[in-house]
Amino acid sequence: MTTEEGPLEYPATRPPGEGERGRIALLLVALVVAVAVVGLAAWLVLREAPAPPQPEATPKPAPRRAPEARSAPSKAPRARAGEVEVSSSASGSVVFVDGRRIGPAPQTIGLEAGAHSVRVEKEGFQRFEREVQIVPGRTLQLEARLERALPSLTVRADVAGAQVFLDRKFLGEAPVTVRDVEPGRHRINVSAEGHEGYAEDLEITAGAREVVVSFKEVSLDESLAVKHKHGMGSCRGQLAATPEGLRYETQHDKDGFTVPFSALEPLEVDYLKKNLRVKLRGGRKYNFTAESADDLLVFQNAVEAARERLE
Repeated sequence: MTTEEGPLEYPATRPPGEGERGRIALLLVALVVAVAVVGLAAWLVLREAPAPPQPEATPKPAPRRAPEARSAPSKAPRARAGEVEVSSSASGSVVFVDGRRIGPAPQTIGLEAGAHSVRVEKEGFQRFEREVQIVPGRTLQLEARLERALPSLTVRADVAGAQVFLDRKFLGEAPVTVRDVEPGRHRINVSAEGHEGYAEDLEITAGAREVVVSFKEVSLDESLAVKHKHGMGSCRGQLAATPEGLRYETQHDKDGFTVPFSALEPLEVDYLKKNLRVKLRGGRKYNFTAESADDLLVFQNAVEAARERLE
């Protein structure tokens, strides 16, 4: 580039002088010092700051102590067990041991050593019962041979102290039971003081038989065809006796009657005249005849015996 005044020249670059280099060094030193101061300050700040909280460790549960074992109460040593095998000659029989029902025979039962009661039963057979000794570790075999039971007879009565006889043999006072009665026909007699005796023929078969004697229960059912004699004439009818009293039934309504025994005098029989007299206490009198004087006498005896028991 030229001008009118002549060519333009750029000033030449000059190397830095000694003073300028000193200023640059001072700046560098100041920068280093500043960085050092900042670093030291930061270090001091970080040192004084509290440490961040550390997570707390979960405490481990204390180990549980095993419960102390309780000592079991001391027991007396049990006797070693043995067995008993029970069979029966009769099928369907039942086994009992020490009174406890076990079940149908045959049975094998484990038992403690020592004495035990064994019972075998079946209806219609005699009971089998034995006492056995159980030995530890051993099996006892027991066979129950059951025999058929003979019939039994029980006699009861409604009067205390009634005496019982079977085939004229005294059995005791009722109630009484006799076992092992031979099957067949037998005669039973029962008597009680102040009462008419009781007698019955019995057919004894297998099983149990019971007889109930009622002395206090009066049985009366007598009836007789009669003719009632009036002052003038007569009428025919039926004279009957029951525990309720005496009853005369006839077609003549005015002659019929029904009276309790308490309203009657004792009956009287004139055997030769074939006459039965019936008289009300303090009142009317009736005369009856029958074809047989014996029939009148039987009627009178039955009525008076029943009246005696009823009073």
